[in-house]
Amino acid sequence: MSRRRHARLARKRGRIEVDRFERAMARAFVSPTTTRFLWRELAAYYHAPLRPLPDDRLESQIMIDRPEIEGLIIHFWRSMRGGDPLPRFSPLNNDPTVAELGRHLDLMAGWTVRNAA
Repeated sequence: MSRRRHARLARKRGRIEVDRFERAMARAFVSPTTTRFLWRELAAYYHAPLRPLPDDRLESQIMIDRPEIEGLIIHFWRSMRGGDPLPRFSPLNNDPTVAELGRHLDLMAGWTVRNAA
C-alpha cells in the first residue's frame, strides 16, 4: 500500500533533487546542516522515486511510526552533539511535517537558519 501511494505521489511531484529540497527547507526556516541530515536519513523511508519535501506529513503520508521519528531525533543529537546529554525539549506535534521536524531539531541544537553548525 505504502509503495503504491509513494509512486502516485512521485508522479504528481515530478523529479526532486537535493537542491530543490534544500531551497524548500531554507524557505521553511530549517538550517542547512539539519536539511542535509534529513535528506540523508529520510531516504530509507521513501520508496524510489519519491523524495522528501518540507510539507510531507511523516506519520500519515509517509507512514513513519512515532518511535522511528523519535529515533531520528536521538540519532540527530548523537551525530551533531556527540556525548552531550539529550536536553529536555517540548514534544514534537503529532504527525509532523519534514519542515516541522527540521525546525524541532534546529531548536534542540540551538541553531537557526542564520547560525547553523
